[in-house]
Amino acid sequence: MADWPVTLHSFGDIHYFYGPPTNNPPHHRFDKGSYVYLFENANDRRARIEIANHPGTDDQDAFDGFLDKTHVQYTYNHQCMVTLTVGETTDQMEWHLPTYDPQNQNKYHYKLHSLDIYFWKQEDALQFVNGIRRVLPPAQVEVLDEPAQPSHHHSHHQADPVSAVVQQLEHAAISDPHYGSPQQPQQQAPVSFAGPPTSAVPAQQEPPASFVPMAYNPAAPAAPEAIRHREKTPPPEDGGVDPLAAAVAYDAQAPF
Repeated sequence: MADWPVTLHSFGDIHYFYGPPTNNPPHHRFDKGSYVYLFENANDRRARIEIANHPGTDDQDAFDGFLDKTHVQYTYNHQCMVTLTVGETTDQMEWHLPTYDPQNQNKYHYKLHSLDIYFWKQEDALQFVNGIRRVLPPAQVEVLDEPAQPSHHHSHHQADPVSAVVQQLEHAAISDPHYGSPQQPQQQAPVSFAGPPTSAVPAQQEPPASFVPMAYNPAAPAAPEAIRHREKTPPPEDGGVDPLAAAVAYDAQAPF
């Protein structure tokens, strides 16, 4: 079917209802890990869905159906769930899925009343809803709590306060005489620097300024004494003259 390209191939958990969900007890079935396919025909502005349950197992079953009379509901508060409410159909093969009867005794081919598709990814749910919105009338697609898209006019008004602040800062910078004025540095005394010597021979230098000694401060600590290391005295030779005897002999020779 070249006119019906696949626009979505995803995974989801499906809650099927064979009667109104408000019935107590409800007649329903729940299948996890189902394959969800969405086909679109842009020329005829139609869409078709196929869902395969329990693929690759003995319990595998599937159904398909056109969305011509189906109501689609999606809310951003439940970002992965899409609800399909099936309309009237004349084809007994469309929108029919086998399940047990309410007494859970025998399995029959029942027509679906509605189904909740819990996509595994939020982007898949959005792609599914946006694909249907492209081809179905707006009255059949109900999207709730959709965030408002920021308009260009709104963005322009948001940028106005910033522009006003920038303009005020620029005006203050221009009107301030101390900001960026080239005349302010000229009012100060210029700093002169000595140029390089013109000759290798130093010119006659002026006598240095007279030296003024620092005032005496009696509270200042005294300068440390220079440390002088004495020479090492060799020990007296053994067997020499006794110093005490020499002193006594010297005193005896002194005249009185």
